[in-house]
This record gives sequence, C-alpha cells and structure tokens, in this order.
Amino acid sequence: MKCPRDGTHLARVIIEGVELDKCHKCDGIWCDRDEMENLRDRKITEIEELLEQKYGSPSFQEGKPDGHMRCPRCGADARLIEYTVSYGKPVNIDRCQKCYGVWLDDEELNAIVAEKEKVDAITPEGSLLALLRSVGVAFKREDQRG
Repeated sequence: MKCPRDGTHLARVIIEGVELDKCHKCDGIWCDRDEMENLRDRKITEIEELLEQKYGSPSFQEGKPDGHMRCPRCGADARLIEYTVSYGKPVNIDRCQKCYGVWLDDEELNAIVAEKEKVDAITPEGSLLALLRSVGVAFKREDQRG
C-alpha cells in the first residue's frame, strides 16, 4: 500500500496487538475500519511515540502521490474525504467512504486519544451522557424523582 499523502510505501506496524500501516517518511498512519477506535478505547497515551520507539525511523521506499488523496486499501477508485472527530477539540482526519478506513497525519492519533481521555476524566458516567448534558438535555436521577 502507498501513503496517500506522499506515495511512499507503507510499512506494517503493530501496537497493542493492532496492526496499522505507517509511512516512515511523513509519519502518517493508516487505520483500517475500527482500528482507530480500538486504539482510542485502550487509553494508551502517546501511541505515535510508542511506534517510533518500537520501529524507529527505518529507510523507506519513496513514491509519488496519485493526484488526490486516494485510499491505500481500496486504490484509485476511492478518494479520501475530510472528516472531523471531536470530543472537545476537533481533529480533521481523512476517511475512505468505501472501506471506512482512516488516514491520520502525524500527531492526529495522539490528539484524538488525548481528547477522549480528557472527556473520560471529567465524565465518569460516560461520554454520551456528557455530550447530552453539554447540549442542554436535562436528566434526573431515579433517586431524585418525586
């Protein structure tokens, strides 16, 4: 597979049992469907630094991008579309509308995990309830109903 950003061949890397594809030139990461969410939910901090420690900066085979950013999994017939992930501070990522994989530029995975951790730290009852409260939906606890 080739990096959608610069055309460099992606290398297979594994973190916490999750296989990813990494560009060692631009440090972008390809996550197949649900891999980003899987890593985010494991509450591992500084994932990108862990990958650097484990795999270093090996040599890479450069290439050229194929015009628009294309899905490295699906190929030329699938463009990547900008998509926003937000738990508080929005992070723009690129997602394939065909296979739902995502391309994360350098530091985007760390930003997504850090934002999720902030939300989880202030919302012990869960992020969905916190989201609903943030938009003004009022809830009463069973023990407070009269």
